[in-house]
Amino acid sequence: MKYIKSFLLCMVLLVVAGGGFLYHASTRVPAKILIASGPAGGNYYQLSKDLASRLEQTLGTQVEVIESRGALDNLHRIQDRLVDFALYQPDTARGTNEDESPDSAAFVANLYSEVLHIFAGPKSGIETATDLRGKKLAIGSRESGDYSINKTLLEHLGIGLNEIEVVDVVYKDIPDLLRSGKLDAACMAGGLHSPAFVETAAVPGVRLIPVPFAEAMALHHVSTFPTSIPAGFYRSDTSVLPANDINTVSRRAKLLTRPDTPTVLVEAVTNVVMDEYFQRSNELHELFDRGKGFAMANPEFPIHTGAEHIYNPELKPLLNPDFVEATEGLRSFFFSLLIAGWLLARWLRDRRLKQDEHELDRFVRLVLEIERRQLGLDEDESGNDVEQLQRLLDEVTQLRQEALGEFNAHSMNEDPSVACFVQMCHALSNKINAKLTRQRTDRQIRLLMGLAPIKTTHGVEKRDAIERETEDHGDESGTT
Repeated sequence: MKYIKSFLLCMVLLVVAGGGFLYHASTRVPAKILIASGPAGGNYYQLSKDLASRLEQTLGTQVEVIESRGALDNLHRIQDRLVDFALYQPDTARGTNEDESPDSAAFVANLYSEVLHIFAGPKSGIETATDLRGKKLAIGSRESGDYSINKTLLEHLGIGLNEIEVVDVVYKDIPDLLRSGKLDAACMAGGLHSPAFVETAAVPGVRLIPVPFAEAMALHHVSTFPTSIPAGFYRSDTSVLPANDINTVSRRAKLLTRPDTPTVLVEAVTNVVMDEYFQRSNELHELFDRGKGFAMANPEFPIHTGAEHIYNPELKPLLNPDFVEATEGLRSFFFSLLIAGWLLARWLRDRRLKQDEHELDRFVRLVLEIERRQLGLDEDESGNDVEQLQRLLDEVTQLRQEALGEFNAHSMNEDPSVACFVQMCHALSNKINAKLTRQRTDRQIRLLMGLAPIKTTHGVEKRDAIERETEDHGDESGTT
């Protein structure tokens, strides 16, 4: 039993040490964090760079921003566990036969609205959105959010992809291509303060084209919202751009992460996103004005636990969820070990009880021997077996004391054989005491009456014999 207790103590210490190690590992920030942004010059890229800088200052860890081809490429990198965080435009994967299952990514926050801009070149002759048919258009790469929202736009306008000439370009080349006339229009979605929009709007003669029936287009797509570009937003001098408010549509840029990203890291990133200084410096007006209401609205994927802790701190558990999940197997092993130890201790106790029962057999045999010896007493002619009965009674008492010294109170309560032995001793003691009482009673009566001892086998016969002898003695006295 001593070895079992030592073994269990060692296992408990190992479990505690292992739990401490797992807690440290599950709450530790990775040494390097990767963020998938978007094409250089776009809003995704600028915002990701600032987020990386804030995280390096806050966590003291290395953060790398990876340039990508756009929202769909970012989603692939999240699903393939190549990056920790990525910016994404909703509905980008829809209709592309891509995996957009709820378990493929986790939602962190909405950052801003990506507003659709239709920039028409000065030599394009495009006056309305319907004039896009047959023109040379930049609608983004197939792995970008631009391509997704522009495909929706063309469907809304009734223009097929085969009715336009798609020009594959990067943001930084668009201004020059519009100037030269090699590109008729560029359809781009991003934050109003995107550097790509500012540079494109600086091209002389460029115009912004409104989206016709923008509200109707938004109602047909759940992740799309009607919005407008204020007049004079990009130029307010003699050549105002736009000259009037431009009706268009937008989608919310979302920050995604992997479902298995450490909770403590997602909490840190969400805190940076919800920081007012970060929102001001990146001109995230909607997030600044509406707070967590905007940040949590319309998540396309399940909200990560770490982000949920920031939005609803009252739901944050006492222990880190990653630690609880990581120790699930350890806790199962620990409790299995406790059960195994309890069963082993019970088996050893039963084994010891069985050994004790073997020792008890010797005491039972001795009790039975004493009982056999007392059978022949209280039956001799003299009727004087008091001394022998007294010795047997002392033997029973001594035997009981010796036996009880071998067993503890727990054994007596748990093992019925010990209680049975004690009852045997009590019964035998009572039987011997009864014989002693008869012997002493008979002896006193005979001494009082002056009678000689007689042979008897039972107490009743002895009393009858005494009465008969008393009557005979009385008759002889009367005759005399």
